[in-house]
Amino acid sequence: MSADAASAPLVTVVTPAYNIAKYIGEAVDSVLGQTFRDFEYLVIDDGSTDGSGAQAAARAGEDPRFRLIVSANQGVSAARNMGIREARGEYIAFLDGDDRWHHRFLERLVARIQSLPPSVGAVFCRSRIVLENGTPVFLQWQRAGRYDFDDFLVSCNPARNTSSLVIRASCFADVGLFNEKMRYCEDLDMWLRIAGSAKTPVLWASPHFMVDMRLRPGSATRNRDDMETAMDELLETQTAKLRRLPVGLAYVRPAVAAYKYGGNDELAERWAGRARSAGRARLARSTPGMRLIFWDSLSRPARGTVRSAQYSAREMIKGANRRLRGGAGS
Repeated sequence: MSADAASAPLVTVVTPAYNIAKYIGEAVDSVLGQTFRDFEYLVIDDGSTDGSGAQAAARAGEDPRFRLIVSANQGVSAARNMGIREARGEYIAFLDGDDRWHHRFLERLVARIQSLPPSVGAVFCRSRIVLENGTPVFLQWQRAGRYDFDDFLVSCNPARNTSSLVIRASCFADVGLFNEKMRYCEDLDMWLRIAGSAKTPVLWASPHFMVDMRLRPGSATRNRDDMETAMDELLETQTAKLRRLPVGLAYVRPAVAAYKYGGNDELAERWAGRARSAGRARLARSTPGMRLIFWDSLSRPARGTVRSAQYSAREMIKGANRRLRGGAGS
């Protein structure tokens, strides 16, 4: 074993950062405060104009595990890919710069992947949704245990967010890097590629809530038209690869989301039509399937009424967030 290999950390943590100076201090603190210590930490400043990289470096101080890499703005996938290329760890974990980890995130997930069969290429945990000020408001639940390609596509990315996983670096050698042309669904695309063709294709879910995923104004995930277009293209290419489960089941959750958020009834109804091919009895055996049956039973005007009520509830949550920040008038 070479001296470089002997000194390499077990884990590489990668944070892509673009104009998130307001939040990145919490992300850096949550990494450097991990109970698991054998890691290197790469922050990729993706052309920020608000001093995000400098904020991260100041927060890290003289910690020798931290390294700031500055590049021109190329997008989050390019930033993650830069981190993968620079990584020396056997495992890679991504933490978005506006999210944060529980202090035992690495301890628990590294121990979990090391305890599992060598066919497991990645482990992931459950997440909490937090408001802009960090207040938890919702728990994202998924079943614990083994997932394969079919599970990941039909469950519409049960990892929920890129900050929730610890991945074998060898997976990227097997399937390549993130698709830099994709602005949305690039994470699900990657996990499906791992589940479909990596030498270690199994993904495994931990039962612990170890990530806080932040809702914030201007978040890229809010552009629903682009998201739905990307999801439609992904479904068209990936559903043919399903091995165990009916193709219709892959359309259930996207159809429910499209109905819930509105704006494109034609797409929602097309997805719902494909979901119905799985059979009503099959749909009725799951919560997402029951939600689809509910939305599908409504007329377009009735769906609008339900969406308006849901929008009012979300606005109440936003108002509570502003009051907690002491800025109800902002």
